[in-house]
Amino acid sequence: MAQYTTLSLTEVANIVSHYAIGVPTELQEMSEGYGNSNFKLMTSKGVFLLKICDEKTTDELQLQISLLEHLQEHGYPTPYPIPQKNGESLHLSQDYRVIIYPFLNGATPKPSQCVLKQIGEALGRLHRISPLMELPRFPMGISQIVPFIKEVEETDFKEHPFSLWLESELEWMIPELEKPLPTGLLHGDLFLDNTLFEGEKMVSIIDFEEGCHDTLLIDIAMTIIGCCYTENHQLEVGLVHSFLDSYNATRPISDDEYKGIDSYVHFAALSIAFWRFRQFNIRRPDKNSADKYQEMILRSSNWQTLNTYN
Repeated sequence: MAQYTTLSLTEVANIVSHYAIGVPTELQEMSEGYGNSNFKLMTSKGVFLLKICDEKTTDELQLQISLLEHLQEHGYPTPYPIPQKNGESLHLSQDYRVIIYPFLNGATPKPSQCVLKQIGEALGRLHRISPLMELPRFPMGISQIVPFIKEVEETDFKEHPFSLWLESELEWMIPELEKPLPTGLLHGDLFLDNTLFEGEKMVSIIDFEEGCHDTLLIDIAMTIIGCCYTENHQLEVGLVHSFLDSYNATRPISDDEYKGIDSYVHFAALSIAFWRFRQFNIRRPDKNSADKYQEMILRSSNWQTLNTYN
C-alpha cells in the first residue's frame, strides 16, 4: 500500500493545534490506502485517523467533504471529518492537505455470505440517496482511460502488453457502456478494504474518495470485483448470490441492469487495472506494486456469465 508522505512530531503538533482534539502523544503509519498517506493519531483526548491527501486537489477534496456532509444528513454509516477550530474540515498548509476523522475500531473482513449480505444492503441504501449533481463522473472510467491511451503514444508504454490490451478491450466495451441505465450516487471503489467489520458485523463503509454521480451498475460490478473473489482471485459464486440478493431487496435491480452486469464487471476490473498500472508504473513508479494491475485482469478472466447465477 501507499505511504507517500512522512510527518515529524513538530509537523504533527502544528497540524493538531488547529483542532480541539487534545495534544498528540503518538503517531503510527498505516499501510492501508493506495492514494493517500494514513496515520493512526493518538492524543490526550482520543484516537483519530489523520489522512494526508496526496492525490486530490483542494477543489476535489472540498467536494468530497460536501459529499460526506450529504451522507451525514441521511445517517449513512461512514466516518465524517472532524472540523478544525475555524469550522473548516480541510486543513491546508504550504505542504499538506489534511483531513482528520474519528478512528473506528474494526478490520477488513474475510469474504463470507454474511459479510456480502451486509455490503449489499449498505450499497443499496447508498444508491437510494439522492446524488449531489456537482459530483464528477466515475473518475477511473472512460474519461481517464481514453486520454491515457493518447498520452502513451509517444512513450515506451505504447507497445506495452497492458496498453495494447486496454485499447482492444475498449473497442467492444464502449458501446456497452453507452446503453442507458439508471444513474445515481456511487461509492466508486467498494472493495473489502473499504469496509470495516467487527467479526462479521458491519461497522462502516469508508473512503468515499472516488464518490461520483454515474451509472449505478458501475458500483454493483465494482463490489463484485472487489469483494466476491478469493485471495487467489477465484470467483466465489455464492458470494455474488448473497450480495446481489441483498442489494436487490434494498434497491431493485432492473432487467436491463441484470443484462449489463457481465460487461460492467469486466469494465470495473479494467478500470482498477488501469488505475494501478498508471499509478505504479508511470505516476509514482513502485517496483513492488508495478504488477498489481494483473490481479484485476485475472479476476476479469475468472468472471463467469451472469446466466450461471439465474
